[in-house]
Amino acid sequence: MKTIGVIGILASALPAVAGAQGRPTIAFRGDAGFVWVRSDTAAAAAGGAVRLRGPVLGGEGRVAFNGFAVGVGLLSGTLQAADQTVKRDLIEGRLVVAAQPLPWLEMSVGPFVRAYVTDSVTERWVFWQARARVEAPIVTASLTSYVELWRALSSQVNLVAGAGRVQGGEAGVVYRPPQRPFWLRLAYRVDDAAVRVGGSQTLEAISVSVVVGAR
Repeated sequence: MKTIGVIGILASALPAVAGAQGRPTIAFRGDAGFVWVRSDTAAAAAGGAVRLRGPVLGGEGRVAFNGFAVGVGLLSGTLQAADQTVKRDLIEGRLVVAAQPLPWLEMSVGPFVRAYVTDSVTERWVFWQARARVEAPIVTASLTSYVELWRALSSQVNLVAGAGRVQGGEAGVVYRPPQRPFWLRLAYRVDDAAVRVGGSQTLEAISVSVVVGAR
């Protein structure tokens, strides 16, 4: 029911953008960043919380038309403990359907998958995200800031305890050089996921992005 409600909210944006005319626009974003993970879920380790960190690379492609957009993103990297005794591959993928009812507001919904992979086990989280993003200029239209919050409408994890609350947010700065086909973004995000019977997982990331094409 929550998913249906969010889709209804997105659909309600149609009157605001129905009058807009134009051709579909395509944009691609490339990301380079660093991730920190603190986890005490059952798959992490029985001996207490595990702290992992490492560089990641990612990208997202998006097609937009008349205030609506569809995007596909992928991120991956190798995380390890400070003493290099624990090592995991991080893989994230998502599909997003977005609407922009106002120039400064974007709402979106879509599935998100995150996996921590080792030679012997994979911890996999799957959830549907509802997101809201607000953007505002800092000095001029070329330099803007944004805040994006999200919460899982439904979530699953292949742990015995099962998935609990999953939510997060992101904040960043965007620079769009005048008369250039690209723009730059600096972002910080934090995601918090809990299992039903104790245990949680926090992911923090800092990234620098280059976007080619219109958003």
